[in-house]
Formats: sequence, C-alpha cells, structure tokens
Amino acid sequence: MNITFFGASSQIAKGLIRKFSKFTQNHLTLFVRDYDSFNQWLQIHQISKNNCIVQDYSAFSNDAKIDVIINCIGVGDPAKALKISSSIQSITKYYDEIALGYLDSNPETKYFFISSGIAYGDIFSAPARKYTQQNIDMDSSRPEDAYAISKVNAEKNHRTFTNLSVIDIRIFSYLSDEIDINSRFFISDALRAIKESKILYTNNKNIIRDYIGPDDLYQLITKLINIKKLNTVVDAYSAEPIDKISILNFLELSFGLKYELQNSFKELNATGSKDHYYSQNFRAKDFGYNPKFSSKDVIEDVARKVLKRSRDFKIE
Repeated sequence: MNITFFGASSQIAKGLIRKFSKFTQNHLTLFVRDYDSFNQWLQIHQISKNNCIVQDYSAFSNDAKIDVIINCIGVGDPAKALKISSSIQSITKYYDEIALGYLDSNPETKYFFISSGIAYGDIFSAPARKYTQQNIDMDSSRPEDAYAISKVNAEKNHRTFTNLSVIDIRIFSYLSDEIDINSRFFISDALRAIKESKILYTNNKNIIRDYIGPDDLYQLITKLINIKKLNTVVDAYSAEPIDKISILNFLELSFGLKYELQNSFKELNATGSKDHYYSQNFRAKDFGYNPKFSSKDVIEDVARKVLKRSRDFKIE
C-alpha cells in the first residue's frame, strides 16, 4: 500500500508512521518542511529508507501512485495556535486543496483529514453526542475560534465530494511519546514538572478529557481504509475518558508529581473553554472500531516512556 503523509513531522503523524512502517508491504512518502531533522528522527527510530521516502511539498505530483493520503497538518501547541490564528485558515485550505486535487485525478485514493473535536464548537458543557450539535459562529474574528473555523470549512467542503473517499477524523486529545514536553498542554506541563522536580500549578476546575494514543488511532484508520467509497466524519475516542483530578492523583502516586490547586490560576485556553472535551458519538463502532486503551492507559504509557529518557529521573 502506498501511503502519503502531509505534516509527517507532527506528533500524530509520527505515531502513525511508526505503525505503518512496520509492514514491508507499505511504502510511505513523507512530506515535511524540515528535511534534516526529520531524517534524524527516522534514524533514531530505525525506520528503514527501503520503504519510505522523505520529500519537500514541491515534489508532490498528481502522477504519483498513492492509495492513501493522511493529512496531519495542524497546530500541535495551543500557544502556537494563538500566534498564527490569522493564517490557520489559509494553511489548512492550501494543503487540503493539494490532496483534493490529487483525488480529482485519482478517485480510487482514500483521503484522511485529521480534524478536531473543536469542530463541534462551544458545546462542551457536556460531551459531544451527535453532529447536529455543531454551533460555531463562522463569522467570528476571535483568535481562539480560528482553528475550529478552519476545520469546519474543510469538513463542509469534503462533504461536497460525494463520489470520493474523504474521511475526517475528529480527534479530541491525542497523546504519544512523541509529545514535545515543552509544549503548553496540561499533560506536557505535568510531565515537565515531574522531570524538573517542580510544582505544577493548576486551578481546581475538574475538567474531563479523552486521550487517544497511536495504537487506537492506527486501528481506527486501518478499519476505515478497508471500506470503499466512504465520505464521512468520525469521532476518535479511547476506551474511557479521565478527569483532571484523577490525572493529578495518578501522576502523584505513580510518578511523584507535586501539584497545587489555585482558584486564581488561569490556564492557557487557545480554543475556548471545554469542560467535557470528549465524545460519546460512537459512530466509529459501525466500522468495526473497538478502542483497546483508556485515557489512563495512554497517559501511563507516555509518562513512563518520556520520563525514562531523563537521566535524572528514576521510575520505581
């Protein structure tokens, strides 16, 4: 199978690349902007060049033989999302149109667009349950709405290509050992605090999140690859979500996290307030998806792998 990745250096793409590259029948074409650093990553993970090639986007051709395109281009760090909010729409549209242009000439190819749960809009006083809940103000000029608007516009455009296989996968929270520990996520902040033996400060608001890892995301995509002529949106979810206080207690007991709850603490909120940011829209089950790992499983696995890299940190 010939698989092309856009945004191959992203955290999500790297996890999938490590999964797909294990099978010699898969041939991967990996598009990145930083060629040298990505090649170093391939060497570190011993991913053979025999079945993958790294290219600049200028080398993309509609004449290439591609079975699957996976578009992972996005903003992995909430702090960066705010900084480039004005250009998110144009960046998303540019690479999306490259993929759709290829499908126009090669209609048998499957296209996976990595979308986001934020495409539902401001509904997360409770978990998402059905796609009709979407309530985004598409005319909003607020920086924190830019990311959601870019995803919604892409999804709406995809639904017009009814004769093509275009699948939008809405991811709520993704976590792997490829995480940038210096990024501004709650989990990365917690892991950084553990590694540096510092106190994690957070507010006492007990939000709920659902962390899917590379194993279950890979399972979901492989299930969907086998379905012909599928044009739809699907929510990604783990076996079970987890609340913030449970995460804090678990990391305290298992990894020695020190934390303090402060009523006045203001957390970075790049895409709006989301108390229950997860989905109970289990449509993916219809395609054979059955998540194996809970959010807690994913957090534990990532914490062990990331902290093990620190020479000064010992896991009992």
